[in-house]
Amino acid sequence: MEIPLLVQPLVILFSTAVLTPLIDIVGKQAKAEKIRDIFAIAGFLAAFYSLMSLHWAISSTGPQTYILGTFGVPAGGVQLTADLLSVYMGLIFCGIGLLVAIYSVRYMEVDSGLDKYYALLLTLVAGMIGVAFSGDFFNLYVFWEIMCISSYTLVSFRKYRWEPVEAGFKYLVMSTVGSLLALYAISLLYGFTGTVNLKQLSAMISSGQISASPLSLYFTIGLIITGFGVTASMVPLHTWLPDAHPAAPSSISAMLSGVVIKTGVYAMCRSLFTIFSPALFDYGTVLMIFGILTMTVANLMALMQRDIKRLLAYSSIVNIGYILTGVGIGAYALSHYSSSPRLAAPIAIFALMGAMFHVLNHAVGKGLLFLCSGCFVHEAKTRDIPELEGIGRRMTWTGTSFSIGLLALAGVPPLSGFWSKLFIILAGFSLPEDSFMKFISILVVLNSIFAASYYLWLMQRIMLKEPKPKIASAVEAPASMLLPIVILAALTVVIGIWPGAIISLAEGAGRVLLGG
Repeated sequence: MEIPLLVQPLVILFSTAVLTPLIDIVGKQAKAEKIRDIFAIAGFLAAFYSLMSLHWAISSTGPQTYILGTFGVPAGGVQLTADLLSVYMGLIFCGIGLLVAIYSVRYMEVDSGLDKYYALLLTLVAGMIGVAFSGDFFNLYVFWEIMCISSYTLVSFRKYRWEPVEAGFKYLVMSTVGSLLALYAISLLYGFTGTVNLKQLSAMISSGQISASPLSLYFTIGLIITGFGVTASMVPLHTWLPDAHPAAPSSISAMLSGVVIKTGVYAMCRSLFTIFSPALFDYGTVLMIFGILTMTVANLMALMQRDIKRLLAYSSIVNIGYILTGVGIGAYALSHYSSSPRLAAPIAIFALMGAMFHVLNHAVGKGLLFLCSGCFVHEAKTRDIPELEGIGRRMTWTGTSFSIGLLALAGVPPLSGFWSKLFIILAGFSLPEDSFMKFISILVVLNSIFAASYYLWLMQRIMLKEPKPKIASAVEAPASMLLPIVILAALTVVIGIWPGAIISLAEGAGRVLLGG
């Protein structure tokens, strides 16, 4: 039976996850344990190629839908839908997962139970892609839980130490509460409409075919923002992330900051923009306020950190603030200027394009920084910034790549992070005579400058200081760990110099949120 192109990435990743422990047994018997690692990497490669093929098909023929039976579920049963936004997110998820798998070959070789590690990593990426491809809330919630359970376990993978167990448990408790709030929102929507299908929910709410009051609908919007906002690490729901990063292996830190928290942002944005049209519901203001609060609080907290991974964790929260603010600007323009669609629509598209562009830029940049920090910690056996001073001079490739990642996230032209921040800021200043929007944009600029200051401070400590005696013997990381790092560093440069193709992809993804 031919597997539909839409389903292929999920089938490949789940199948590889199931078979990896069996391949590990065969590899141990044949005294070729690395076959397990190669098999997992091959699974990621096959899934990435399948996603590329799906992107080409969607670009040519439009969105694709696959319905897996009805199972008594109203409005079409379990539905998978892939459009330009879904496949854009899927490519980011799978691409970072592939590079992390390559990095893990040497980074994780001292750990035991690696068959489970790779199976969980594959399942994590499959869950995130499933969330991006879900056309109904039933399907989305199942994949959401698959993603969450895999990430809890990976944070606590080094269970022989107390720190990972504590961090994983805290993540489990907070994320479970968030998931329950999102499930409550889904149950309310089902009670209002009798369906969990996203398109049918949109049609019924937009046309007023439900008996729910506006207050009930705004309450549901609040539950969606709060529930998915926990995984997105939105302030004040962020406290699990700074604990999870130092405790988790650096490869998993790259996944958490690079893509897992983006899945929370995706689920929030897809739910809000699909079901609750910004022209009818004003939640853009709330998203902008949370965005500014998130970046401001996280910037202040980052300044006080000595642990390099905790600093980078707070930096990730800052960048979630940029993305939320960009999305909020788009929703605000449509709700407050609905009487002038020729003015509101271009500004909304511009803001959402900047937000979607920043999703990619932060995934690449923060994935790069965590993988580099993993190399530093691997050699120095410490996460303390004062003790890591000068290590970049001993590890030239890693240190140079780390500096490129810091400069990219600081928004230094012509690196990739410059463009997405610029688009978000310009979108905010594009609304005429709107003092609130100008105030929000000024706060984004000030936060960007503040963040750039500690990025440059960290680069100066790592690259320009004289190496401490403890790291005098540090040597460059193995080639298999350097390869993903160099690829990510090159991407930040190439995207920054030739951003046109990515801008086009990000614009297409942003337009999907606005209904095409």
